Amino acid sequence: MKPAFDIFRKDLLGTAVWMESVQDTVTAKLRLTELVRRSPGEYFVVSQETQEIVCETPGRYFDPVIRVDLSLNC
Repeated sequence: MKPAFDIFRKDLLGTAVWMESVQDTVTAKLRLTELVRRSPGEYFVVSQETQEIVCETPGRYFDPVIRVDLSLNC
């Protein structure tokens, strides 16, 4: 089966950087959680069919003392 969703990360300038493709939104949510834990930042998932953002992480946090909320907007 062909991957249906692309995961991107925003770099420091706000440019989208492709990370990987996944089959479904369940896998996308799991991967976003793993990516944010490993490397905090802004991530989002784009449907290859509609070219729309279907899931994204909260904005970037600059204060390392802030507890990161891993809830996803999906």
